[in-house]
Formats: sequence, C-alpha cells, structure tokens
Amino acid sequence: MPANSADSATPSGAKTDLQGLELAEHHFGPLLRPTRATQSAWTNYSISRLQTNEKYHTVVSASRKGSEEDSGEYEYDERSNEAWLFDHVKACVSGIEKEMDMEDGILQKCTIILNNETAPDEEPRYIIRIYSPTVPMYIDVNFQYYCHSRRSEVEWFCSLGYRIQRRPSATAGDALAIKKVIIKGSPPNVHTRNGWQTLCWGYYHDSNENYGEDWPRIECGKVELDEDGVMDIYEALFGELEKPAETDSEAMLAYRRSLVRGMRLLLAAVGISYNVACTDDESDGGPHELMLEGPGDKWVGRGIRNACGFRLARDAEEERKGAQERQEEAEGYEDEDEEDNDDDENEDDDENDDDDDDDDEDEGLLRIIDG
Repeated sequence: MPANSADSATPSGAKTDLQGLELAEHHFGPLLRPTRATQSAWTNYSISRLQTNEKYHTVVSASRKGSEEDSGEYEYDERSNEAWLFDHVKACVSGIEKEMDMEDGILQKCTIILNNETAPDEEPRYIIRIYSPTVPMYIDVNFQYYCHSRRSEVEWFCSLGYRIQRRPSATAGDALAIKKVIIKGSPPNVHTRNGWQTLCWGYYHDSNENYGEDWPRIECGKVELDEDGVMDIYEALFGELEKPAETDSEAMLAYRRSLVRGMRLLLAAVGISYNVACTDDESDGGPHELMLEGPGDKWVGRGIRNACGFRLARDAEEERKGAQERQEEAEGYEDEDEEDNDDDENEDDDENDDDDDDDDEDEGLLRIIDG
C-alpha cells in the first residue's frame, strides 16, 4: 500500500484495504450524491479529512460540558471563547441542512473549526474548513471582524474570504500555515492573494478626525463575487448544477435558491445566519450579534443576489436610496467640518488678539518689577 494510504491515516489505527470513494463512504458516509473522480482524489480527500478531524474538531463532534448532547469526542466550557463560535456554527449550518431536507449532521460533520481567536478586546479571526459531502474538495473560510463603540463613534470592519482546494493532499489541515498566507491589510485587500478570494467586506470610513460628536457614520462595503465565483463555490460544495430554461419559473427559482444557499453556507460556517430574499415577498435579514452591514441598507443580500445572476424588482430603488444616504452623510460631515474650521479660525484670531494684549500686560508687569 502507498505511504499515503488509509492504513497510516486512520486515527483509530484500524486497518482497511479500502481506497477511493469506498474509503470516503466508509468513514464519512452517507455522502451526498458523490460525483465521479479518480481513486487517488477520493483517497487523498479521505486521508486529509480523517487527519484534520483528529487534529481539530468537527462541529458535530463538539458539545457543551454538562449538556444533554454526548458526542464523546470534545467538550467545551459554555463560558469559554469557543462557546459562541461552536454554538452559532452548529445552529446556522443545521438551518441549511433543514432547508435542503438533509439528515441532521450531514453538513455539520463536514465543518471543522481550525482557528478560533476570540480573546477579549481583540478582533475575532476564524478559519473554518468545509469538506464537500459530494466531491473530493474542500473550502477554507476566513472571517476577520472588529466592532467597538467609543462614545459617539463605532469602529467596525469585517472581511469574509474563502479558498477552494480542488485537489487536497493527503495531509491534515494546518491553521498556522493558513494564517501565514492571509495578508494583513485593509478589509478590501485581506483576501486577494495566495488563492484567497473575497466574498464581502465592510467598514466605516476612517476619515481624518474620525472621533467625537461629529463622527460620520459613512459605510463602505461590497460583495466581490461574480457569477463564475458563485458557481465555483457551489460546485466545490455540492457538484454540478444545471441551469434550467428561463421560461421554467419554478425550476429557475429553485436554481437561484441553490446558488444563494452555497453563499449562505460559507456565512453559516463562521456563525453568521443571513437570509437572502429570492422573491419580492421575502426579506433580507442579517445577524443580530455580528455586524455584517450597517443598520440601514441591506447591501449584502442585494450583492449576493446580483452575484447569483438575478435581481428583485426593489433592488434598484434600494440601491439608489442606500447610495443617497451615504452621500448625504458624507456631505453633512463635510459641511460640519467646514463650520468647525471656520469657528476654529475665528477662535484662533480672538486668541491671537488676547495674546497680544497679554504680551503687553506681561511686558508692563516686567518693567514694573524690574524698576
């Protein structure tokens, strides 16, 4: 048997002569309509997933200490930094499973938390791996987030990116190695190199003098995906998806929901539940605990729809209103800034006059003392 065979990779040490898709079904079945691929592709996928499961923890294998759930593999304290992420990822991914009429746990056991930095007063940084239940691939998802209130202003930014691995090697995931190839930079630039791609980013504009009562809440953000990127994500998770005829409205709606669900699964993997409307009578709705966009314009949902190749009747008007609100906020800040500058100049002139008078008084006082 080759060195990267399942014999050396099985955490339990149990021997098996299985290879390829049979090996994957043996350890992770039932798979979800598995696609055809080479034997080595499925074998390497299986070894990678086995070793990564052993090194880290799948969402389904973890449970709170003292809870009724008894996974028998890993327990976390409800007061620990891990609790929020594990609980929310479980809930969000479970919701996707229900939408797809899947058996509970099918996607949860594909979802592995590689890195969870949630120390107090520090920005959360998550790295999550989603192994496909259908094809021998996986997607790494990275979420970086910061939100902190300071009197009159709110410092906030977020960036969500992903990297598709179409040919997994027969090795365990390595969170440290992944962190090293994610660049440090502004939210739009974090996931732009080394195979990483951006799903969305957002932040409040950090204007000069961005502090105090006149702080401008000018929101910047974008969903960076296009239709090709959306299809790449879906196919890496669930295999090929055939586009129906435009005239078949029911099939077309199901197709759109499928594409949107692929995007939402990446969000769910980092604990974010985001409802994206696919019909005019539905509403977009983001998370309550994390801020993925500002409180007004729902540009994330609209951006995901646009990336999936469709728009709702209301999208154009809502986009116009959102742009107008940001423009008015920016113009209001500029007007206030100019008024403040004028006031400052007047105050400076008054202070200069006072200083001249003070200088005369000081000179007179000095003359008296010296005399």
